[in-house]
Amino acid sequence: MKSLQLVMMLCVLLLQRGMGDEDVFPVHLMLQAAVGQEADRVQASCVPDAAAARWREGFTAAVETMMQKTKRTMQLGLASLARGVLMLLEESASCGDLVTFQQLKGQAKRLEVLASTRSLAGLDASVKYEPLKSLTVGGVDVHIELNALLVAWQMNRGPKEVGSTLAKFLADFSEDDAVQAGEVPDVPEEPVAAVQHRPGSLQRKGQFWTTMLNQALSRLSVAGDRPIVDACISDDLAGFHADRFDEAFGRMMQKTQRSMQAGLRLLATTVQALLATLEEGGHCPQLHSSQGVDRLRLSANRLETLVGTRSLINPGVKVKYEAMQMLTVGGLDVHLELNKLIGAWISDNRAEQVGDGLAEFFEDFNAKEETEQDTSNGQESMQDPELVRMMLDAVAAAGEGEVVNCFKIGQLEAFAHQVEGFFEHMLKKRRKTMQQGLRELADAVSKLFTSLPAECRELPGARAILQGASKLRKLTRMTLVDYGAYIKYEALKSLEVGGVAVHAELNAFIAAWKLRSRLEAGQPLGILFKRLSSITGHDEF
Repeated sequence: MKSLQLVMMLCVLLLQRGMGDEDVFPVHLMLQAAVGQEADRVQASCVPDAAAARWREGFTAAVETMMQKTKRTMQLGLASLARGVLMLLEESASCGDLVTFQQLKGQAKRLEVLASTRSLAGLDASVKYEPLKSLTVGGVDVHIELNALLVAWQMNRGPKEVGSTLAKFLADFSEDDAVQAGEVPDVPEEPVAAVQHRPGSLQRKGQFWTTMLNQALSRLSVAGDRPIVDACISDDLAGFHADRFDEAFGRMMQKTQRSMQAGLRLLATTVQALLATLEEGGHCPQLHSSQGVDRLRLSANRLETLVGTRSLINPGVKVKYEAMQMLTVGGLDVHLELNKLIGAWISDNRAEQVGDGLAEFFEDFNAKEETEQDTSNGQESMQDPELVRMMLDAVAAAGEGEVVNCFKIGQLEAFAHQVEGFFEHMLKKRRKTMQQGLRELADAVSKLFTSLPAECRELPGARAILQGASKLRKLTRMTLVDYGAYIKYEALKSLEVGGVAVHAELNAFIAAWKLRSRLEAGQPLGILFKRLSSITGHDEF
């Protein structure tokens, strides 16, 4: 009888394992459903396994972040969803130049910008959310479409429904014809002949643009980058972009809402095209490592998106303009900065002055990292490495105590490497891999904190984290029979360890680490292990 029971248990375990291995979400089938008529061009061979795995993990984390149902987590989840789509489409380029791929990229790009404009105009500028009631992004209600996508994913309705609902959701961010959005048809734009200023002779020289760009890039970077050399920009290239600048400023000077939008968009696309040309030319090797270039490109990209999403919002919502009085883009007043730039250009000022104006204008759109911390820690916190600051937050969240000189960088880097490893196990969302991930997490935290000097280990926050790690280590080493009694896990729903629910706390740690930065992961890490320390019994002290 016992032998029969053992055989049956073994069969059940093998069956569960087999079902888990086969239950990998086929990302290429999801893409086929998303692209519709071009589905036959999307095959498994052109969607790399690594990219598919990254998309699955990222999308799962994004969904879990949104399911926390706060404005902040909704914003972060939407931005992560958009970045995941962009990554997957880029990595699947071998499927061919699909029209629908380009459409999806444009839609995801607009979603990413609109969902991450917090530093431009406040959290509610583009994303407005009331749990279970409404969600608007860029002025469009996407509550129903997003709900359909989340239900398809969480209820495991298969790749076809996930793909089709994803496509319908992203379609809300299309740049469709203005009439479909209730706008009046476009009035034909004024011809370039309406532009009264023509670039001076110096503005058509490569040396002028070299000096102007270096001045702007040095203002936009911490290190004062000046990566442009004379060989980068020919007189022909300078003349072409001088004409484009003049056209952009000329349209703005027509002093209408529509001409201002058109001019801003032309300025943004011209800057992006120039940077792309310089990078592709091969004459500017330092360009690829320039922080200033990255910031200028990002700023121009954001400006283009904010003034170009006309099907999402009526004219004037993102760009508000009153001639000679005000100009706001994405809720940010840029009237003075733009006036300075245009004035320097049309007055044929020195290249350095034009560069200063260019930097000041685009700096307004250089959205700061959402993870920037309050400067209350002063100069010391600004100098601390990211991982050290993360652990400061973890100890503070778990209790209290200052541990600035307790951690060694080498130990923290090893810990960070281990974090990536056990996240891979957890994100597979199976009971066995969750147990393995929790065990590795407990080991890593325990090893890190037991290596601290005695005076650091005695701090209340450090003691709480170490106690939580100790209890978690013991519970994750239970036998198979005991394991189900002490660790209860249901994918995407619940996780209990020793009778203590830690699903939300673990998700918060994973989301901060994977979606935002290590710097934001400290507080949720401390909260997680403080909660684990409350498990009754199982002490190893």
